[in-house]
Amino acid sequence: MQVAEVFVNIPVKSIAKAFRYIVPDSLQVGIGWRVFVPFGGRKVEGFILSVREEAEGEKREYALKEIISAVDEEAWFTPEMIKAARWLADFYLCSLAEIMRLFMPGKSGLKITVSYAAEESMSGHLMLAMPMASSVYQYLLAEGPKSLREIRKALPGMGEELPGLIERMVSYGVLVKDYLAEKRDKARYEKYVCLTAEVTEELQVDFKRKKAQLRLLELLAKNEGKELSYTALREEKVSPATIKLMEEQGLVEVRQKRVLRDSYGGKTELNNAPEIQLTEAQGNALAELEQAAEAKAFQGFLLKGVTGSGKTQVYMELAKKVRALGRQVIVLVPEIALTGQVVASFKEYFPEDIMVMHSRLSLSERNDAILRVRRGEAGIIIGARSALFTPAADIGLIVMDEEQDMSYKQDESPRYHARVVAEQLARIHGAVLLLGSATPSLETYYRANSGELKLLELPERIGSLPMPLVHAVDMRRELKLGNRHIISHDLQRLLEETLARGEQSIIMLNRRGFSTFVMCRSCGEVIKCKLCGLPLVYHKNGRLSCHHCDVAEQVPDVCPKCGSRYIKYFGSGTEKLEQELREIMPRARVIRMDRDTTGTKFAHQEILSRFRRHEYDILLGTQMVAKGHDIPNVTSVGIISADSSLNMPDFRAAERCFMLITQTAGRAGRHGGRGQVIVQTYNPEHYAVTAGLKQDYEEFFRQELAMRKELFYPPYSRIVKLLFQDEDEEMAKGKGRRLVKAFEERFRGDRRQVIVGPSPAVIAKFRNIYRFVVLIKTADLPAVQEFLREQKLHLRTEVAIDIDPITML
Repeated sequence: MQVAEVFVNIPVKSIAKAFRYIVPDSLQVGIGWRVFVPFGGRKVEGFILSVREEAEGEKREYALKEIISAVDEEAWFTPEMIKAARWLADFYLCSLAEIMRLFMPGKSGLKITVSYAAEESMSGHLMLAMPMASSVYQYLLAEGPKSLREIRKALPGMGEELPGLIERMVSYGVLVKDYLAEKRDKARYEKYVCLTAEVTEELQVDFKRKKAQLRLLELLAKNEGKELSYTALREEKVSPATIKLMEEQGLVEVRQKRVLRDSYGGKTELNNAPEIQLTEAQGNALAELEQAAEAKAFQGFLLKGVTGSGKTQVYMELAKKVRALGRQVIVLVPEIALTGQVVASFKEYFPEDIMVMHSRLSLSERNDAILRVRRGEAGIIIGARSALFTPAADIGLIVMDEEQDMSYKQDESPRYHARVVAEQLARIHGAVLLLGSATPSLETYYRANSGELKLLELPERIGSLPMPLVHAVDMRRELKLGNRHIISHDLQRLLEETLARGEQSIIMLNRRGFSTFVMCRSCGEVIKCKLCGLPLVYHKNGRLSCHHCDVAEQVPDVCPKCGSRYIKYFGSGTEKLEQELREIMPRARVIRMDRDTTGTKFAHQEILSRFRRHEYDILLGTQMVAKGHDIPNVTSVGIISADSSLNMPDFRAAERCFMLITQTAGRAGRHGGRGQVIVQTYNPEHYAVTAGLKQDYEEFFRQELAMRKELFYPPYSRIVKLLFQDEDEEMAKGKGRRLVKAFEERFRGDRRQVIVGPSPAVIAKFRNIYRFVVLIKTADLPAVQEFLREQKLHLRTEVAIDIDPITML
């Protein structure tokens, strides 16, 4: 008898082990298969991690249940995927099921529904003397199994008592509860027609007067025996009725085939691949990368190239080499907004070999994309961080563009960083890992300088174009001159000059909304979120929104504290900036790109395409306008509140400020004359700002590294952030204190281990839950991970573990 070890697909921390199930003789499944199993009275999805023969008479602690059925027709998880999942679960201190869920679109291949049926033998039960219970029972007896929603709809008078009543009826055996599962993705199929007879002259004579049928025969014959779709035949004016007649005569056969959706088919602006003459720096970098690709062994590289230096061209040339070797390529971008541009570039070289994967695609589209990879129809996978979990069998190259970007870190469990996952997958597959950036993260650049990664550099822009001129405007001085607008006089002048030349501008403001907060001028009360205590952000639609809790409410007419009607809006967001631009530059055509305007699947791409076609003169938005965009006619850039991140209680604040200035400035002057950039700041003397103005990464790296070393921050340590949460403030704090005490006892005298806290989180109260943070700085991460396992912190639901957190908030 075969017994399988199965991890159930339930996102509960405490369920962190495999369960044993009997494999029925009728079921041919093995390691990596997704199966449907009974679990605690339910039927759930599970993943098989091992299968073994159980010896006859082998003792068991409890009776084993049988696997019910398989989800798929083949194993979903490859051996490489399982190996990566085991390593990541161990590293991030989470259950294996949590990690394996990442390898599936929608985190589950099944839609599980509950139905209720009447137990016929219980028709005389005392409970049925109750009118409501009797009504439910008689309905289900007559109609068969139904869901709670269907019962509620059929018996509308039951009200809120219905769920509790049904559960009581189940507990007494009057009703039977069952769990049903169905595949969540809706596959798309299309009918195809093929010939089953030879089109002879005699046959053509027979159909001479049946012109529609003869036309169908000729079309299929001309297609050299290949099948034609209903869609193609419809375009040729062949009707379904004609096809049916021919099928009945046995001359054609109709087959149904699954159609795999290509979400980006026709969505990109394609040109023929141009002949590109690589620069000397590009050629040198490519030679080293191709040599590593041929070796088919892991090697990590950092491609550090200034903005506009042609990093994407290096990615594409290397991808050509890897595909020629018969291996697959993954290209990661930090923002969905960048996907369209990268896809367009790659499609010039690989028109039919690309698959796109990101969270804005529907579940069915993602499943179709995965099937294209499995069938070998696409060998280049492009997308956001989730693209890493595509089941590719033989990865030869993983490219991570803009590797420094915060978007590569997932902010919910499992809190993985794409860079860690990419490196582990590259090691398992024996692939090249290529990290690209103009402003690499300090940790990555430190690793490159210390020899862990091979450093390749592109120090100049393509065509030796000059870097943009960057000028700072001290907003303190603007205020003294009486300018209370968001836009400085210098920036307004630059925008007007750019518009007069028929060129385009980009403005970046790192805030959404209309005003940052709403305050009572009488008593100073700021209108805050009731769940987390942070100021609510005012939007032009008249609503106040919390960007952390995603709750909204109306702006009060009077102050909730003192009753005053003197409510004032303070600060500025992208909506307010858009309004101000329209007022001071009425001739300029302005388009905004932030989370509020990009809610639909292709919204980013549509906005950028229209801006690229010069339907607009100014593109303004949040950080998503700062990264990677290559728009030829953009010659000027404005950066509003560039230094706002410096006020955040986070050791990476200066790094974010520098990168934001450098990356946003890099959008200007990429295809012609020298671009101009204006940085509006309240801290013009800060080293992050001064280095950003000079586009001098080395200067910033040197100063920031000295500060990090002194304070024992990465890259000199690794950080583990522990978030303790409880409805009771003292309980949350107490749990943190006990962990700190245990840590100090365990690592007393070890200078490589530092623990700080507990202290209130920046968002100290979130949805009525108190939050306290404990930070561990360590030069021996495995020892800390082992300590946390011993404390069983990874099994506790009220503690969030974040290894290598990207933000301290």
